[in-house]
Amino acid sequence: MGLMLEGAPQLTLETLRALYAYWAGKRAGRALPDRADIDPIEMKPWLGNLMLVERKEDGDYLYRLYGSTFVNQFKVDMTGKRVNELPAQQADLLRSEYDAVVHSGIPMSRRYTATFDYTSRDKRSTWQVERSWERLALPLTAGGPEVKMLLVAAFPLEPAPEDRLS
Repeated sequence: MGLMLEGAPQLTLETLRALYAYWAGKRAGRALPDRADIDPIEMKPWLGNLMLVERKEDGDYLYRLYGSTFVNQFKVDMTGKRVNELPAQQADLLRSEYDAVVHSGIPMSRRYTATFDYTSRDKRSTWQVERSWERLALPLTAGGPEVKMLLVAAFPLEPAPEDRLS
């Protein structure tokens, strides 16, 4: 599980610290910002690395936006798809992370490492690359007091053995 962030977050990447500051500024004296407070034009520095995730009534999550960086890296566009459409282990991890943020209303960060398969454009060679990422999940309301959406960003880090998920 990730690290719940109360107060100033301990994030490695400046770009995620800036996103947290943007989110915190949109609270405008409230506990949480509303989805309507988030301006897509202001999101330009993070856009390819963002996901907008909606919590559905059945407890699953729907990707309203799945950034182009993720589409290119993971070779799938999850926009309009649900977390339960992912492999079971990944879906369980994400659901527990998203649930923690939804129920607490507190942002969460996490570092993780995964191995990615690559294929050359001519399809003649394949290789694997291990990459580490830092993630930040930020809660949003949607016209009421309850967390209904998550603004999630992830950016790659240099691989670190201690971040390895088993």
